[in-house]
Amino acid sequence: MLPALRQNMLRSVAISALLLGLAKGAGLPANAQLLTNPDQKAALSAVSKMMEGQRTYYQKNGAFRATVSNIQQDFGITLPVSFDYAVRTTTEAAYSYVIPAQGPKVGQLNAYVGAAFLTPQQNPKITTIICMNLQPGQIRPVASCNAVMAQLK
Repeated sequence: MLPALRQNMLRSVAISALLLGLAKGAGLPANAQLLTNPDQKAALSAVSKMMEGQRTYYQKNGAFRATVSNIQQDFGITLPVSFDYAVRTTTEAAYSYVIPAQGPKVGQLNAYVGAAFLTPQQNPKITTIICMNLQPGQIRPVASCNAVMAQLK
């Protein structure tokens, strides 16, 4: 793996771990068990790979991938069936939504949104972040991610 890609992937995972650590430290019992839930781990892995794939694709092609099936195929990502997936792209960012699918586990799983976005003040640089909803269910964690993105730009 290229050193820059490895460093960027570690940064994304570190941000994810930080977010999960904050959730755990907030005293929310359901979130304290997230790291042991295999479905939740698989979803975090999937969104992490989607964001790193988007970063790599943009660096090579000057645009983000806009279709979940293309992202899955191009980057070899296994998407857990206990979640639904959506992608939204702009000229400056790509957002990947990983939302618990309707079913018996929906109230036990937390949603993620990952963002890969251009930070023009940094020559432009692509930054990736992953945000997790602190409440289980099918709620997109958009507000928390927007606040983090605003600080990073």
